[in-house]
Amino acid sequence: MDSAIPLRQTRGQPVASLFNHPKMATLQIGSTYSIQQECKPVVAALCPTPSERDEGEPDTRSVKIEEHPALASESPSTSFCPNCIKLKRRIRELEAELERVRAGPQLESHTQAPPLSDPLPFEELRVTEAMTPVTVVLDEDDQDVDSADESIAADLMVAADDSSKLSSGPGRRIRRFKQEWLKKFWFLRYSPTLNEMWCHVCRQYTVQSSRTSAFIVGSKQFKIHTIKLHSQSNLHKKCLQLYKLRMHPEKTEEMCRNMTLLFNAAYHLALEGRPFSDLRPLAELLKKCELKVVDQYLNEGDCQILIHHIARALKEDLAERIRLSPFLSIIMDGQNDDLLADTVAVYVQFITSDGPPATEFLSLQGLSCTSADGYVQAIDRAFAILGLRLQDVLVVGLGVDGSNISAGLRANLYITMRKTLPWVLCLPVMIHRPHLEVLDAISGKELSCLEDLENNLKQLLSFYRYFPRMMAELKATAPTLSEETEFLGDIRAVRWIIGEPNVLNALIKDYLEVVAHLKEISSQTQRADAAAIALALLQFLLDYQSVKLIYFLLDVIAVLSRLAFVFQGDYLLISQVDSKIEEAIREIGQLVDSPGEYLQEFEESFRESFNGVDLKNLRVAESKFQSIREKICQKSQGILAQRFDARSRTVVKASRVLDLATWPRNEDDLRAYGEEEILLMFDHLETVPSVAREACRERGEPRGSLVVEWRDLKADYFSMNGFKEVIGHICRYRQRFPLLNRIVQILRVLPTSTACCDKGRVSLQKVRKNNRARLTLEQLNDLLTLAVNGPPMASFDGKRPLDSWFEEKSGNSFSLSAEMLSRMSNTDQKAVLHGLDVSTEFCD
Repeated sequence: MDSAIPLRQTRGQPVASLFNHPKMATLQIGSTYSIQQECKPVVAALCPTPSERDEGEPDTRSVKIEEHPALASESPSTSFCPNCIKLKRRIRELEAELERVRAGPQLESHTQAPPLSDPLPFEELRVTEAMTPVTVVLDEDDQDVDSADESIAADLMVAADDSSKLSSGPGRRIRRFKQEWLKKFWFLRYSPTLNEMWCHVCRQYTVQSSRTSAFIVGSKQFKIHTIKLHSQSNLHKKCLQLYKLRMHPEKTEEMCRNMTLLFNAAYHLALEGRPFSDLRPLAELLKKCELKVVDQYLNEGDCQILIHHIARALKEDLAERIRLSPFLSIIMDGQNDDLLADTVAVYVQFITSDGPPATEFLSLQGLSCTSADGYVQAIDRAFAILGLRLQDVLVVGLGVDGSNISAGLRANLYITMRKTLPWVLCLPVMIHRPHLEVLDAISGKELSCLEDLENNLKQLLSFYRYFPRMMAELKATAPTLSEETEFLGDIRAVRWIIGEPNVLNALIKDYLEVVAHLKEISSQTQRADAAAIALALLQFLLDYQSVKLIYFLLDVIAVLSRLAFVFQGDYLLISQVDSKIEEAIREIGQLVDSPGEYLQEFEESFRESFNGVDLKNLRVAESKFQSIREKICQKSQGILAQRFDARSRTVVKASRVLDLATWPRNEDDLRAYGEEEILLMFDHLETVPSVAREACRERGEPRGSLVVEWRDLKADYFSMNGFKEVIGHICRYRQRFPLLNRIVQILRVLPTSTACCDKGRVSLQKVRKNNRARLTLEQLNDLLTLAVNGPPMASFDGKRPLDSWFEEKSGNSFSLSAEMLSRMSNTDQKAVLHGLDVSTEFCD
């Protein structure tokens, strides 16, 4: 195509320059007709005969000379294009020939063309003819058309011919594309911008050797006969077979078996957090193991579609189980990743027919705003993915966590949810690293020492992390700290270095080695810049308050980490939620007066010096440290206490009567034990609409019946030995304890365990590694659904996703969403779109 551009730009230039010759002035003015008659033998000798021309090439026997005065004054082209140079050489030859014709008296000069010194190549003649305006009129039903597999060179001739239509005679007909051809030929596509038509089947599925066909690169020969010839060509038929196989595969036993292998491979990639592009090498491995896979579905877009169908099947199962559960709870996990800061992960906990309650991933949703309304809207969208509405499901519990969710936002969220669902109980769940939330809340002007310690630690680690020579020396002297520093990655992106217990422990372990290394660097005069930095860092590490504060923070972090670990168990008893948080508050309060495990280790190691290192500012630091210690403990206790919701706490505390550990051993005391708490929980149960409607239908006094059930349960006391057995006993004999069973159903779905949420965080980190930040939210949802909710690889059954995939290929299933199409490559997108709405015409 590059060679066609200068041809179009110099259209008409050769003819004008030809007649600009001084010797041709009189010829141009008065003898146009005679010159044409004299030039006939020359042109006839140069141009091929009609039999020598290609089929469909227009006859160019006459040359129309433009008699516009402006053209006579134009200067010759100065282009250095090879085609222009050839044309100039040819013009000079024609000028010399015409001069001999004009001057020579011999008759033979008028009857035959003289021999040429340099014969013109055939390709050059074709280009010259294409640039020459003709007076031929082509009708729609002409049979003189190009073949279906025309070359790019032929199409370039048409483009050059189109560009010269402005100077052509009035008899030339301009061809245009007709829109009705799109309906008649389903494979045909047309671009008004490019003014080209092409076959989308051949463009997608042709082999590399046929890429030059005009119906692949784009054709401007708008003739219906040309389109018909292409539809009958062998190239089109081969491409059509591939199209049918890909877009409408036949559901045979062999095809299902081969596609099942691909579904298993795609599921494995999703579980391991590997990129979509790994499907092809994994398929090659399967082939190496003599397993047959379908080669047509191995690109990234195909892997996305396979994973999407698997996720769709899992979501359908989840929606069905949610509908069968009488009650459910919601857990919201705010993300602290910079790229996902405006998103929240939504989990749902519900009752299953067998075993303990299940907690599964629902969706990762973007926040329209960071207020409470934004989080409620995210919950609505998460349920809408399953075809459910928040108002249609009986949500009885809510748990909110995340280091980026403040206590004020959490309280506002509780209030907003209760406007719609007034019976919701809000529990203080702990998902991931609660000490980061505490550090965010307590750092400020009153505790500026925390920010000072944070900045000094970042400078210390950055000094080693971003200087390869220093990092190599650190590996040799302090391997533990070196390993933790490399693990952190970008030091500047870490939220709180003092919130990383592994880093603090590594610094304590390698403290003497790091101090010795900094002293050595600070004494080296040939490394002045590094020596100055090392000297400043050395002053920080020799400060008494800084070292002691590191040990104290490790004690506080240890208490909060143990609390989070309790919530990450498989199933935390609802009666233990408040007690565990209260226990953590008491432990932090004890750190004010009595040292914890780490601080006690520091005091035992410090005897006028710390492991042989003389620390500075002892007297001043000791008096200030006690004040800092009290403020940190008080603020940490306040942060934990704010997680309690007063309205929900009464019901949670009342549930302790179901724990056998709290039951009195005396039979008389046991007879009256727990009746008040059971009635309190029943009062809350009656606020739930479905339970209230059931109570209205049932005649009698439900409160009296509940007391009778409670006494019967205590009569079975000696056969059980724990809370779980009490719950299991009530569920097993639900006909004996119908009211107690309803209370237990609510207590079982209240959010306590965050093991599923922690699994979701780990899966999200695994998915987003290896430069996969470009994944869309829908892709992340599909991958997290498989990683969190999916069964183990050995238990995976791909039958339902395979059936869904075949339904989509046959056009009987759902149409893909716009977001899913936008994430696919252009080629895959066209293939899917055409496969969904293609008519049955292609089967003819």
